[in-house]
Amino acid sequence: MNYKDRHGERQLRLYLLGVVFALIPQLAPAEPLAGTIGAAVQYGSGWIDFPQPVDFVKGERLRLVIGGTATKILVRMLAKGQSRDGSEGLVGGPIDVPKTRVIELVLGENRAQVIQISVHGGANPWGKFPLPGNGPAALQSVERLALVRR
Repeated sequence: MNYKDRHGERQLRLYLLGVVFALIPQLAPAEPLAGTIGAAVQYGSGWIDFPQPVDFVKGERLRLVIGGTATKILVRMLAKGQSRDGSEGLVGGPIDVPKTRVIELVLGENRAQVIQISVHGGANPWGKFPLPGNGPAALQSVERLALVRR
């Protein structure tokens, strides 16, 4: 085997190794989070209430399956002691809902004592976030994925 053949074979091996490493996060086991699912059509929101507070850490990934017709949502992680009626605990700003209706969030900070994760659609959640023409959102499931190390 000459140099050119060995070089091509090495390049192929490196490429295949890169493909395997790219797929590993997608193959990581997901942990479904148990709780009580609810929805309020009049507010365009859905949620999961946890039986016990849950701690989340920076870099953790969550997979949310979104129901309803919202094309944009806000995600809130409500901590123990925070008001269920307010926007406290939001995770960033409006998020586009893809056609798959599956969103993966990477948490930018620790979130302690979370008692509820909720998604909010509608035309203007809490009267503070105009989303003209937006439909309601529902939360069908939440899974905890592997950490993203930075």
